[in-house]
Amino acid sequence: MRNASDNFTKCCIAEWRVGERGRLLLLSSANFCIRRYMMVVSMWDTWSRTGSLFGTVDKRRLQHEIDTHKLFLLTSFQREATSGEIGVAEELTKLAEATPFEEQQRQVQEQVHGQIKKLSTVLDSILLKDPLPEIPSPPSEKKRPSGLFFALGRQPEPEAPPRANAIETKPLTREQVASAFREHTGFTLCLQRSGIPHEEAGTGLFIKGRAEPGTVVSMYPGVVYSPSQYRYIPGYPKVDVDNGYLISRYDGLVIDGKPWGKGDDIREWWDGHNGISFEQAAELTGPARQSLPSFWQFVGGGKVMQGPLEGAELERRSPIALGHFANHPPEGVHPNVMICPYTFSISGQQSMRAYIPNVMFGNDEEFDMQRRGPLWINEGKKERPEDPADTRLSTVERSEQPITLISDVHTLVLVTTREVDNEELFLNYRLSSYIQQPEWYHPVNVEEEKRRWD
Repeated sequence: MRNASDNFTKCCIAEWRVGERGRLLLLSSANFCIRRYMMVVSMWDTWSRTGSLFGTVDKRRLQHEIDTHKLFLLTSFQREATSGEIGVAEELTKLAEATPFEEQQRQVQEQVHGQIKKLSTVLDSILLKDPLPEIPSPPSEKKRPSGLFFALGRQPEPEAPPRANAIETKPLTREQVASAFREHTGFTLCLQRSGIPHEEAGTGLFIKGRAEPGTVVSMYPGVVYSPSQYRYIPGYPKVDVDNGYLISRYDGLVIDGKPWGKGDDIREWWDGHNGISFEQAAELTGPARQSLPSFWQFVGGGKVMQGPLEGAELERRSPIALGHFANHPPEGVHPNVMICPYTFSISGQQSMRAYIPNVMFGNDEEFDMQRRGPLWINEGKKERPEDPADTRLSTVERSEQPITLISDVHTLVLVTTREVDNEELFLNYRLSSYIQQPEWYHPVNVEEEKRRWD
């Protein structure tokens, strides 16, 4: 672990930079971060020696806490640095020492959400012809198909999105949006040939402009699957054979960024496949809509399966929806971004939804999924208290009761670990040791990988 702390120290001293105004502040904050990180490493050494005697150390949770601690420091630094506060290091030291893990998680979510909200406001000012005030909307409801409907072997017809929610945008290209975005924020993202000297490196993610440590610079787009829905991932069970854009969170959610591609020059109704315009989707009904190319049907486990994928009107021109193109750093190079889990609550924030480039794979099925090492095991149906009113309903009548559509979108964002300035963004993939790793892959920190997948 000494190598890990030494590398972190060198990274902080050599790579965290700011302008003349904040140089002394930065050095103090960097030293503070080093002390805090080394304290965590020391705690890990103690816990691992003591816990190994009793088998009580959850290494995976420990790594989760370390990652959250780093994100807490980074996002707190970004918040204070942008506010111009002096003496931030001492304040953050006291704050971190008094903040438990769960509260750090909450504050990281709050700070990340604040940054995304500002970026969404910028994109609104660029794209919308007539910016609309936020109007809270009641929870959307849809009706379950009856039991008789399924008994006859029919499939429910996908509902067309309501036209009332369509928002007119300016006819700008992705390049024009990216250019305007940089004028407002000081940075934007672009795709070009990676600088990694390896033939499989392909396209890389680059930042044009400059961003402070702790800045949300990108989101990881695509379709989100829960552990009980893994079998719906295209190509299951060998989901990674032809797909290098899968990424997972600590809670087991997997995001498939491949369907998003490089985006598009339009705001459209996107359901994880070839998107069509919002107006087109609203006008199609019956056989015409059923014939649309949809992500709902695909081959999984050797047979065609149906998935309850929910679509949304998304802004495909967003310059920050490209996180799936970040490459793993080459040997000897430190990553300059790290992933951070983020949950977006749709209720009361409809205007931001277009800039969250993800769709959930339907409402999660009522299964109790438990992690056993690297695997998620189905422990059966979840038990939940039955509503006394339901006892008066037949099976068919219960199936016809309204259900609430998805209210939260779970995704990942990329947060800078140092100042980045006109360079390629590198993300530590932390590939599992349970799978065969490609030749080009060089672990950034072997011990972190072991703990992450323990």
